[in-house]
Amino acid sequence: MTNRLLSPLTGAGTCLLFFVLSAFPKSSLAQPEDWVINPSAYEFSMTLTYTIAIDGLVGYGAENAAAIFAPDGTCRGWGTTDFAAASGYYTGLILVYSNSASEPGLEVRIWDADLDSLPQCSDNLDFVANGIQGSLSDPVVFYGVYDPLVGCTDATACNYLETAITDNGSCIYPACSDDAACNYVASSPCFDDATCVFPELYLDCQGACINDFDGDGICDEQEIGGCTDDRACNFDPTATDDDCSCEFPFYPLDCDGNCYIDLDDDGVCEADEVAGCDDPLGCNYDSNATDNDGTCAYCCYSIYEATDGFGIDIERFAGIGADAPGLPGVTTFRIYITCSDPADQVLAITGSGGNSTFIGTESTFYQSPQGAAVVTDIDSTAFADNPEVALDSWLTIGLDNPTPGSGESAINATSGLWSTLFEFGESLFIGSVSGDGWSVDPGSDNALAGDDLRVLIGQFTSNAPIEGSLNVTVLPAGTAEPFEITPLFVAPPCGCTDAAACNFDAAATYDDGTCQFPQAGLDCDGQCAADSDNDGVCDENEVLGCTDFNADNFNANATEDEGCTYLGCTYNNAENFDVAANSDDGSCTFTLANSCPTDVNGDGITAASDILAMLAFYGQPCQ
Repeated sequence: MTNRLLSPLTGAGTCLLFFVLSAFPKSSLAQPEDWVINPSAYEFSMTLTYTIAIDGLVGYGAENAAAIFAPDGTCRGWGTTDFAAASGYYTGLILVYSNSASEPGLEVRIWDADLDSLPQCSDNLDFVANGIQGSLSDPVVFYGVYDPLVGCTDATACNYLETAITDNGSCIYPACSDDAACNYVASSPCFDDATCVFPELYLDCQGACINDFDGDGICDEQEIGGCTDDRACNFDPTATDDDCSCEFPFYPLDCDGNCYIDLDDDGVCEADEVAGCDDPLGCNYDSNATDNDGTCAYCCYSIYEATDGFGIDIERFAGIGADAPGLPGVTTFRIYITCSDPADQVLAITGSGGNSTFIGTESTFYQSPQGAAVVTDIDSTAFADNPEVALDSWLTIGLDNPTPGSGESAINATSGLWSTLFEFGESLFIGSVSGDGWSVDPGSDNALAGDDLRVLIGQFTSNAPIEGSLNVTVLPAGTAEPFEITPLFVAPPCGCTDAAACNFDAAATYDDGTCQFPQAGLDCDGQCAADSDNDGVCDENEVLGCTDFNADNFNANATEDEGCTYLGCTYNNAENFDVAANSDDGSCTFTLANSCPTDVNGDGITAASDILAMLAFYGQPCQ
């Protein structure tokens, strides 16, 4: 039996033949006599490279020999295994001859040089003209056996002996002939490339990268470029090679564009917060404010700017009665025309040219009996001495009192239904074509804007916000012709927003500071919130104590009696027993009724009753 893995030689057969012939000189050993061949008697030849295994021991003998015989007993070729191949197995070369281009079933014989004997060999060889069987790296193995029961018992080995029952350690296993494999063997008696072990992709046989430019243990082909800094916004946990692409947040924002610190969750970082009133409806609204600091003041007016530098301003002059105790809950508003130059003039407020003048309130305007429609018609003495007169509703241009100063002039006003209704507390309305209104002489100092760039045109006192529109004649500085502007103002829903206040307004959106609260213990009508004994003193104002003037613990401040103390002798047998006393003051005096000191009860006899009477007073101090 021939066991081999062929490795055919193509294109180099002739060279190999010459090399082998020179490497294998004819042996001078005493091989069997019938191992004789006449090459010239044959037409064809075949090259055979082989090694010999005897009892499973492959290629161990440098002088062993093999011969090929035809069925008729003629020797067709023989050779010795005298070449030490790179595999470590001794190998030989035989030129096999035949006159037939194809001749199967040639007999193989083995000569054991050590024992000078022919072990049993059952291998056969098929002749192919000009063929090549075996090579130095993969020779054909011829097996000889002395004891068929001893040899390689592993069926996976190249030299497995089917008859062997005792393993002699001679097993040889297939080797890998792929020079790209980690277990590549240049020469072996048998090859099986299924046994080849290859390195992982991009690694060498030692498990190290073939290419690793940065020496980080990750092969260049497996590197993943990206940002490897875990502080960066684009940190890539899968990246193995930093490609300088890291992007970092800019404080005070994080990678998502959110604030690191934003305590009120308003989207504005704490470092960028601007404190102030951030409500556009607040009087002190600050467009730059991002953080409401609680300073917003409401009941401001939505002001509509006029043209050419003139506008309107509403000021809360006094509120919640101010200096007028008789006017609780009212607010005094003053209306100003704002200017852009100190020399600008406000000359008149009228109804003309299709534009009306209207100033109204949901309530009524307060009109003092001693007041007037225009400020210069009010008695100056009453105005100065009476706060209720000073808070009268009146019209003006530039004057805030009845008496014009130097360079100032009185207010001119037309009379009519509009002024009469106004004096009755009704809204002020001057029709668009009436020509009515109030004015001041041009050039008067009180018509000028002055340093504060505004001119007062009226005072209005009411317990509700005011709103309206005006038709105002103005004369800008440096011009000769006056013109009209039509500013208007609207009040937001203001009022008391505290439900505990007496004047709570459920419809109010903004608190205007007008909330009024009852005194402690009273309700909004001035009555006791609680008076359980109906004595006219509220429960929380009650003072507990003795209310009897004759008592020893009388309390002049007490409104609720909690018991009085009357001191005196409380022993009825005492000479000075006080029937009105409820607290003994230790003043009791006693006198014996007879000469017998043991007759305690005075019945003229000393008996058990006297002992009981004495025990009744036992422990009490004697006077």
